[in-house]
Amino acid sequence: MADQINSNIEKIQSVEKLRRELIANVSHDLRTPLAIMQGYIETMIMKENDLNHDERRRYLNIVLNSSEKLSKLIGQLFEYSKLEAREITPKKEPFLIAELAQDVVVKYEVLAKEKNIELALDAPQKVPLVFADVALVERVIQNLVDNALKFTPKGGKVSIQLSPKEDEVVVNISDTGPGIPQKDQEFIFERFHQANKIKEKSSGAGLGLAIAKKILDIHNSTIKVISRPNEGASFVFDLPAY
Repeated sequence: MADQINSNIEKIQSVEKLRRELIANVSHDLRTPLAIMQGYIETMIMKENDLNHDERRRYLNIVLNSSEKLSKLIGQLFEYSKLEAREITPKKEPFLIAELAQDVVVKYEVLAKEKNIELALDAPQKVPLVFADVALVERVIQNLVDNALKFTPKGGKVSIQLSPKEDEVVVNISDTGPGIPQKDQEFIFERFHQANKIKEKSSGAGLGLAIAKKILDIHNSTIKVISRPNEGASFVFDLPAY
């Protein structure tokens, strides 16, 4: 009885700690774009008669950019909370993973070109169908490609590699970025966790990888990271062949 009580107390304390961390991280990430929006709107009001057309347009673009970041963050928070609460059930069906990966490449081609990054799909001619939720798997690949492009320097490369095995297809999304220190790799899929080097480059909430892992969890699949400092990173997961 005493052991059970102690165990319950520890669980409650752990949940309370996670709740406080969640609130602290969310508050910070919501506050930043809101503060930027408020600051520029106040400036536009105070200097209404002094701003020229170009200045006004630049301020409005900054406000728009901040509102888009805010909207994206809120959407990620809702998505993650639903996945964590197991409110999303995958609707599995057979589909061509090679076609899905190609669609993602097409979607990110413009962004990759703007950053002078090569984005490529490496897949054999015949890749078997996989059995999974196509929309959720697309979300995983998008999150991983988005993450790779974010941290790959100009002139680098991001690739999606598909490797058929006996009863599965292995998906490997790799980049030529700065890599992830060994000490951070075990935490990389935790919500709001970002390695120190990543924090220097991005103010995001760190939910993209956490969402990807949660989606693969409900597919009974796993994801792992293979990386060394200054040698890029690879995120690898598998899906059952149909």
